[in-house]
Amino acid sequence: MDSKRYAAESQFWETAGSLLKKGNEEELPFLFDSLSERALTLNLPITFSGVRSDAWALICRIFVLYQDRMSFLGRKEYRAMISGTKRIINANFASTAFKRIAANITYPSSPGRTMRESVADTFLANGLTVTEGYKGPAMDDVILSESLADREMMDICNRVVTPPPGLWEEAEHTYPSFRPGPMARQFLKIYFWIFNQ
Repeated sequence: MDSKRYAAESQFWETAGSLLKKGNEEELPFLFDSLSERALTLNLPITFSGVRSDAWALICRIFVLYQDRMSFLGRKEYRAMISGTKRIINANFASTAFKRIAANITYPSSPGRTMRESVADTFLANGLTVTEGYKGPAMDDVILSESLADREMMDICNRVVTPPPGLWEEAEHTYPSFRPGPMARQFLKIYFWIFNQ
């Protein structure tokens, strides 16, 4: 099957995101617990759990799903990804999150960071929640620099932002049974362009 076949359709990305969301419910709690335990070991007043961590993990995984196929996906598919994602998570949050990921790739936290590492950095910085040991913004630089310097923490963050193997193929297999007809796709495209901006 042509891997690009449905990628320019926002409904395809909505399907992929919904599959991700469902899988995340099983996989992510363990990874969030591992990150929180590592933060505790490093004496960092942060934890990972709840809606904030879930939302950032989902956005990062969708972005990586696109990023892994950038060699054959272009701007049209990128816009479809953003549009489809806005249907499974708050539209304003999705727009802001994708812009933040793109900015962190353009201006990485430190020289030599790969795109994937920059996505993991973005999750780390935005998916955390501070705990009672947090003394205010003066601690932010220490928290981030110590977290980014810790290989174990960053390895876990990389696992958080990595979509499960076979997800793209599963979405390609699942999507045709839900795929709207050509007229409905055009109508939905216009509808979501108007109401999801």
